[in-house]
Amino acid sequence: MISIKEIARLSNVSMTTVSKIVNNKADDISQETIDKVLKVVKQYNYTPYGNSRSSITKKTFTIALLLKKMSHTNLIMNGMIQVLNQNGYTLMLLDSDGSLEEETKNLSKISRHNPDGLVWEPVCGESLQSVDILKKCNTKILYIEFPPKQDHSYFIDYKTIGYFAADSLIRKGHTKIACVTRSESRRSLSVASGFKQCLFDHNIAFHPDMVIPFEDFRAERILAEGFSALLSSHFAVAQKLIVLLKQLNISIPYDLSLLSLRNDMREETGAADISTIKIPYYEFGVFAGEKIISCCEAKETDIEMDTPFTFTPAIESYKSINIPHEMRLPKITVVGSINIDNTIYLDDFPTSGITSYARECISLPGGKGLNQAIGAAMQKKEVTLIGKIGKDTEGGMVCKTLSDNGIETASLITNFHVKTGKAFIIVDKDGDSIVTVMEGANSSLKPEDITNCAKYFENTGICLLQTEIPLDVVREAARIAKVCHATTILKPASISRMEDADYQNIDIFVPNRKEAIRLSGRQNVEEAADYFLTKGLKTIIITLDHSGVLLRTKDVLKYYDAPKVDVIDATGGSDAFISTLAAKLLDHYGLDKAIRAASIAAGFCISKFGVSNSMIDYSTLESYMIQKNIE
Repeated sequence: MISIKEIARLSNVSMTTVSKIVNNKADDISQETIDKVLKVVKQYNYTPYGNSRSSITKKTFTIALLLKKMSHTNLIMNGMIQVLNQNGYTLMLLDSDGSLEEETKNLSKISRHNPDGLVWEPVCGESLQSVDILKKCNTKILYIEFPPKQDHSYFIDYKTIGYFAADSLIRKGHTKIACVTRSESRRSLSVASGFKQCLFDHNIAFHPDMVIPFEDFRAERILAEGFSALLSSHFAVAQKLIVLLKQLNISIPYDLSLLSLRNDMREETGAADISTIKIPYYEFGVFAGEKIISCCEAKETDIEMDTPFTFTPAIESYKSINIPHEMRLPKITVVGSINIDNTIYLDDFPTSGITSYARECISLPGGKGLNQAIGAAMQKKEVTLIGKIGKDTEGGMVCKTLSDNGIETASLITNFHVKTGKAFIIVDKDGDSIVTVMEGANSSLKPEDITNCAKYFENTGICLLQTEIPLDVVREAARIAKVCHATTILKPASISRMEDADYQNIDIFVPNRKEAIRLSGRQNVEEAADYFLTKGLKTIIITLDHSGVLLRTKDVLKYYDAPKVDVIDATGGSDAFISTLAAKLLDHYGLDKAIRAASIAAGFCISKFGVSNSMIDYSTLESYMIQKNIE
């Protein structure tokens, strides 16, 4: 073991100086010298000699952490360990498990080991009656998570977090917010206090019913009483709230916004779909570790023990927060197919008996419903997609893709018995494609599913429909959309005939050339367009691939040129066209300008590999339109 003589030599001081410092008798020694010697002492794990009677005055380079309940605050421990390791200290960890008796036993253990410092989270106010156990020790005490005024006491300010959370919801437009708490929880009391203070500062009337203990929470009361947002003091409570709300078909964030405090890393896996504010336990542990080391190593006059722990709250995601219903702009609701598109790019279509080699192979979420939803979202529109997926890996890919694009997923229906649909697409060098579809969950979509999703049509400005799902489903969706005063746009894909009833409640009909000829039985697109007028349709837009677009209304027959692009994959051109057409009509573009914008979007899409990943974004489209002087 290294001697005091070696410590003195390495520190370039006398052995007397070293002895004074390690035995806490360094009143006449500068802080700079103390720091220099302690650094060497800790580096070489030096332990001073001496009899047991004088041992209470000697440094042990051990810090005790006595927690009220370790499972609740394990990140405090992690933060302290990080700091103590960096500074050459050992941690002595004890857990009172919420018991005063256990806490008293732990204090006795601490007294016997005489650590340099103790970071103590008392069980309750009565805990301080046991502090005399440590009287004979030279242990410095720092209290944490102990709100009553006490010297050397620090805590996380949950009131600040509660205020910040309420303020964040108010800034989203919410004025009727419920704060859901846990009974007998100091955190909940502090969060509720910050919540009430924030309401007062924003001139929002507070009523005691706005703070709801979880055991008194009744999901059916929330919407009935006009609440538009929930603030939860505990993440585990927020998870239970979602379960209760789902039982009444109340979805987050469509019907209600939800924001919760989050404890620590144990909850990160379940936090993905809940907007959270992480409690800074780890950072607080680092703070406490630095404070107790300062307390143990510095002169009393040099310690700034009154400096509080400060932090800046932040919302980790906004996935469960939305603006209130009454503030939302008209949105686009899409009812349609959802697939995983498996696309192979070849020079030429395969010939029987001959092996073909692919230039590229891509697997992406697709289907006309999903593609159109993403296309509209790329144009900065609020979008809801209604469709069916399977309970499988592919269904998970779909949900993630939609969430990543900011598209409402609460309206998706899961079929536990059928797989998510798949499309197998072969694209040749000219961009032409052959598509084979395994319908999967798409074919199990029923009219009653749409009826049950009627609330998702509220505030819909435009409803996009396609016929890759059963026609009776399309009819029900169009009916509900019209009840909600939405404009309906139908793409008639993958069908050979339509009944007169299928044209009802459709405002804009968008077939391609082949679909128009096939469904009308006419010889050319102009005759086909006239035929569709006889079915009660007011606006017919026939897409003509590289030849552009034909618009037909009662009074107008007009052709539009297509932008000249190098076609790589023409599969998603119509989806890009229709989603952009809808978005620009919602932006109050005239039909003429909306068609021109949609044509640009289609050209952009077909000049790239894939579909859902090839939709043009709002800024790019607007810049291109300005550049081309499209007014």
